[in-house]
Amino acid sequence: VRLQVGLYVVYLLDWLTVFDKDQILVLRLEDHASNVKYTMHMVFQFLDLGPLSEKQEALITKSPASNTRRPEDRSLGPMLPTTKAILRDFYRPFNTKLAQVLFDDAFLWKRT
Repeated sequence: VRLQVGLYVVYLLDWLTVFDKDQILVLRLEDHASNVKYTMHMVFQFLDLGPLSEKQEALITKSPASNTRRPEDRSLGPMLPTTKAILRDFYRPFNTKLAQVLFDDAFLWKRT
């Protein structure tokens, strides 16, 4: 288990020692997964790439998701409620700090 991967605020604070906050765009995977078109427009705007063409939009929105469970893990079923509670408690202080740094309570992941 690689718990450190989810310590987003630790990595973000490191990046903020090098870059200004307005030079970093932070997106939530679930927001991107639920509305690829919208988040990609945000990325293009953030990078000042101009508007996303219909062709680019079609290519991006048709691309398969790459951050999914491995086929061999799909038969494991959903996470146990106890495991979920342990992970939520572990990540809570890090997510609280992340939400504070980003001024965005969506990063508290209250619905998970």
